Amino acid sequence: MEKQTQCTRKTKQSERPVEPLPGPASDSPSTILTLIERVALDPHADVEKLDRMMAMYERLKAKEAELAYNAAKGRILKKLAGVKIVKNRPVLSDIDNGKQRGTVEAFKYAPLEEIDKHLRPLLAEEQMDLSYSDEPWDGGGILIRGRLKHLPGGHFEDSFMPAPLDTTGGKSNVQAVGSTNSFLRRYVACNIFNIVVVGDDDDGTGGTIDEAQAKTIVELIKKAKVGPKFLKYMRAQSVEEAASLEAAVATIAARDYRKAVSTLEEQIAKAEAGHAHLS
Repeated sequence: MEKQTQCTRKTKQSERPVEPLPGPASDSPSTILTLIERVALDPHADVEKLDRMMAMYERLKAKEAELAYNAAKGRILKKLAGVKIVKNRPVLSDIDNGKQRGTVEAFKYAPLEEIDKHLRPLLAEEQMDLSYSDEPWDGGGILIRGRLKHLPGGHFEDSFMPAPLDTTGGKSNVQAVGSTNSFLRRYVACNIFNIVVVGDDDDGTGGTIDEAQAKTIVELIKKAKVGPKFLKYMRAQSVEEAASLEAAVATIAARDYRKAVSTLEEQIAKAEAGHAHLS
């Protein structure tokens, strides 16, 4: 009888239902991690269920890191909105048009160290890092990658910008690589943080076009083969007044950049259509 009682007692113990794990109070990574630890310590734990919980934990951690990144970047953008970064370094251009010979200021730009001076303290305050890497680009140019990373959570975003080597002004190959690298880093930083660099004499009107925009318009002018009327139409200085085409183009208002590009592209399209008709 005693043996039967013991047997019955064992049977009742074995048939007692296993208490389920309490459900998570929230979907926070810390709560999921606590459940994972409990399941991992259970010798009868379902491996597939553990894998699914680990995948959920990784997704939640990634989302948490992304939200922290966005919040930190948002605070930096808010502070940068009150910062005025000025074009303070001149780019010189050699001229020899028969009437005038020498070196003139073509335009100004904000060097990388000027941008970094305002940006670096804000990055450090929010535990963010902006790093750059480069690789060869088609045609002998450079591709720069800027990576903005939030160090606590590890979330990051990349911004890319390519350009051909800047061989203007008789630069050597090494100088051309260095100039292009610095140029692209400036624009990657501005792209990531929506930085608008202003002229030192714009009086709040938006200033003139920047270095990259000036280069684009000069190339389009040469392709469109337009004359002085275009500069007059854009209310820019003439080549005679500015002493060079590059300097004249640099006086086009920033607000008129799209207008200038669309006008030139329209002229190019008309010329190409006329050429196709004649051929």
